[in-house]
Amino acid sequence: MNWLTSRCAPLLALTALALAGCDKGTDLNVDLPDTAAINTEYKDLAVDVATVRIVPVQTLKTDHFLVGRLNDNVAGTTEAKAYFNLLASPYTDSLPSRLAPRTLRLDSVVVVMGFDKVYGSATTPARFDVFKLLDPLDERQVYDGGSSVPLGAPIGQNLTSRLDRTQVVTVPANTTANTPAYTTTVPDQTVRLLVQRRAFPAVAPTPRHAGYPAIAGVPSAFADDFFNRLSQPSFGQPQLDAALKGLAVTASPGHTSSVVSFGQGRETRMVVYFHAIGTDTLRRSYSVAFGSSNRTSGGANPSDPRYFTQILSTLPPALAPLAAGAGAVPPALLGGTSYLQEGVGLGTRVTFQGLDDLIKTPGLTVNRAELRVPVKPFSNALLANPAQLYAVEVDANNNVLQRVVNYQSYDRVAQADGRSQLGVQAPAVGSITDLATAQPYYSLLITSYLQAYLNNQLGDNPASLVLVPNIRNSSALTLNRAALDASNIRLRVYYSKR
Repeated sequence: MNWLTSRCAPLLALTALALAGCDKGTDLNVDLPDTAAINTEYKDLAVDVATVRIVPVQTLKTDHFLVGRLNDNVAGTTEAKAYFNLLASPYTDSLPSRLAPRTLRLDSVVVVMGFDKVYGSATTPARFDVFKLLDPLDERQVYDGGSSVPLGAPIGQNLTSRLDRTQVVTVPANTTANTPAYTTTVPDQTVRLLVQRRAFPAVAPTPRHAGYPAIAGVPSAFADDFFNRLSQPSFGQPQLDAALKGLAVTASPGHTSSVVSFGQGRETRMVVYFHAIGTDTLRRSYSVAFGSSNRTSGGANPSDPRYFTQILSTLPPALAPLAAGAGAVPPALLGGTSYLQEGVGLGTRVTFQGLDDLIKTPGLTVNRAELRVPVKPFSNALLANPAQLYAVEVDANNNVLQRVVNYQSYDRVAQADGRSQLGVQAPAVGSITDLATAQPYYSLLITSYLQAYLNNQLGDNPASLVLVPNIRNSSALTLNRAALDASNIRLRVYYSKR
């Protein structure tokens, strides 16, 4: 019998007897008295498994934003576009308008974005397009991975940047360790998109100067107009909003080799470089920030300008049924595999079987319920396994069920053991174990959840649980994916018999 259509309320009373003991628990952490003549065992119950898709994905002001397009043989084509509001620099002394009456000349305009991860090829240069937004992102509207924003005129198209650039840095001396200063080569994880550059003539070499060849100019009507606005008195946030309502960064049409992850603590800004004519010393820059201006780890600062990532998926034939929300693909059609993936919404739906047969065992007390979710070995050559998984409740059409708390609606997620299953603040988290084991696996404890369900304390019954690597209130955004060994996913129940 399907466990989600059964009622075994007596289980709760039996479990309470096991939890009432005050003696030290056993090594299995099932809280059994050491002196009791009880045998502790576990049984693995089979589950019904399918790959489903939970959309839309939360991407508003997450810890990363994604840009690019990637083709892979599992998820098909994944395209990510990033949209931003802008923040004027607080350093007004760098504004061209503050340097009058000098005659100033624009040198270049560069979009700078620091990244920490490349999904796909890091050796193939990335090509991006930069657009204006027709309207700024609304502070009262919710944006997610399925949202779309109208684009305005292009600022730059087919702008190329290498992803494997390096730089030489100097490591200072450490007197404590008695090590001298030295230089080393490190990755330069910065995308620089050249929007405008004035031409520079060639300089002939001299005995004291090596000289350099001519540098071609890159014209931009947008850059010229924007620099003129920066040169007007009293330029600030209102003038910036009027001149440039927002930015969008997308992959150029021919780019299919990578999606780049731009994270917090990295530079994300548009920089205007200029100098005063007639002097070699006055060289300045003015920056317009976008993305996260918070230079620490964790969630975005609430004062940051709004941004989000739009994620578009063109599913391969094997996952084509997931284009409809109620679609599901059994493991038999995927070579015995099911998937969960961040960013694109892939999840593994599980429905447990055989629970009633276990409960009928005479003198049975269930002490612990654990989902064991093994990962197929050597299956993450392109993408890393997600760090954790959660269990969300869905209806028969794979829609996430909602719970209202203090007049606000939240997704129903299995809560941690020992916490109220009617709460929303302490979701149960399954971590991955990949050391000292022949096969990596996720372990998710759902003892309290199972007891609440069997005691009819969850409200409306879910049709299934879906295992996903992040939930709606998560701040993380990646494309990490796990290929699960579907035939070996089990509900492991620890129990005792007198």
